[in-house]
Amino acid sequence: MALLNTPVPHPGEIWVVVRFLASQSGPVTYDMLQTFLEPHSRESKKLTTVHYALTTLRSLGLAEEGSDGQGWALTGDYAALPWDDYAAFQRALRSAVLGLRGRQPAETADDLRRALVWILTRDPFSESFNWAMVDSRHQRDAPDGELVFVNDTRWSPFTTWATSLGLGAPAPHIAQRYIPDCTRAVQQVLEEQLPPDTPADALDVLRLLREHLPVLPGGAISQSLGYGLADDRTAGAALSFALMRGEYEKWLILSSDSDAKQPIKVQDPEQSAMRLCSSIARKEAAHV
Repeated sequence: MALLNTPVPHPGEIWVVVRFLASQSGPVTYDMLQTFLEPHSRESKKLTTVHYALTTLRSLGLAEEGSDGQGWALTGDYAALPWDDYAAFQRALRSAVLGLRGRQPAETADDLRRALVWILTRDPFSESFNWAMVDSRHQRDAPDGELVFVNDTRWSPFTTWATSLGLGAPAPHIAQRYIPDCTRAVQQVLEEQLPPDTPADALDVLRLLREHLPVLPGGAISQSLGYGLADDRTAGAALSFALMRGEYEKWLILSSDSDAKQPIKVQDPEQSAMRLCSSIARKEAAHV
């Protein structure tokens, strides 16, 4: 089932199931999961949230039911997941959805990846979205001419999935709006890949982020869907927003060397021209 179609549970509901499984010393039967997490549904013949959460996790390669009937267990990046580590849950979920670390992208996440690619081409400095705004007027830039969201039932699930993946967030300035704020995902990737207090070439960092977040403009998934970049040194609006937010929150330092040979171009709404950045350094920060 596609992740943006009902009745697929939202990531918050999946986290409840994952957390319970991670807290156990071995496989857990479906009946036990249902008893502890949905006791009110025990007498119902309808499929429950637990059922759909397990089905979703299996489709992403993150849980499996034993063939011997011993129950469900976490697999893949969730196999050794601490029961209280939401950030690790978030990282592994994003890796599974985007098909990182040598995996094939899960077919059930095709619609989610396509929606992420589209919204990450938008400008969080000047645009915010609700369903009324996500219509054909805002999707005419789709390379294949098709709508990213075929109906309004997919918009709400999309916002919860994008938030859980660290690739979107509610607008801080307008109620009931959503922006392509990928700051959390960018912060987590740089925390894992860049040593603290060590300046790195900005173009190398840009390529690193596109490798680990391939739905960003210039990334492999984005390009495969027809969203190319004329210049790979241009960060793009969504990534510029994340980098500048990191600088504002003081966990990133963006520097410009006057004689740098290949600085990247970062969008800055307070400047009339693109801001040039030649090196990026990560400051030591709390685990995210």
